[in-house]
Amino acid sequence: MAQDQQAILDLQQFFPYQFSILAGQVSDYIAKIYGQEYGLSKFEWRVLATVGQHRQISASAICQFTQLDKMQASRAIGKLTKSGALVQRTSETDRRTNLLQLTPSGQQMYQQIMPLVKQQEQSLLSGLSDQERRQLMHLTQKLSRQLAEKQ
Repeated sequence: MAQDQQAILDLQQFFPYQFSILAGQVSDYIAKIYGQEYGLSKFEWRVLATVGQHRQISASAICQFTQLDKMQASRAIGKLTKSGALVQRTSETDRRTNLLQLTPSGQQMYQQIMPLVKQQEQSLLSGLSDQERRQLMHLTQKLSRQLAEKQ
């Protein structure tokens, strides 16, 4: 009987499970802004936000930065390009590399969404003190670095 108890995994107390649930809840909460109001998927939003942050970036760099796989990034880039939010240009320093950048309409969308998602983030974190927010960010980044070193 004791061995059976040891073999049972309580998902409510298993950190990877709880963190996965939380990540999904946070993503859904933020998606209320870019999804419902702008019709973007989670992957399209990540690409749009990444290009907006970096101004010009390659598709492979987007994959690294966002942790999207090639197919997810490629589909999102394709949809954003087709909708007129992104444009691809050949890099001036490496003719083999295409760089993505926001079009004027993509830049406008980014500028409209950014304050709304920041506001949504503040609402999400409103139940935490400033110290708890800093601690949460610190611990999340620490775990991320630790995992990156193990891969």
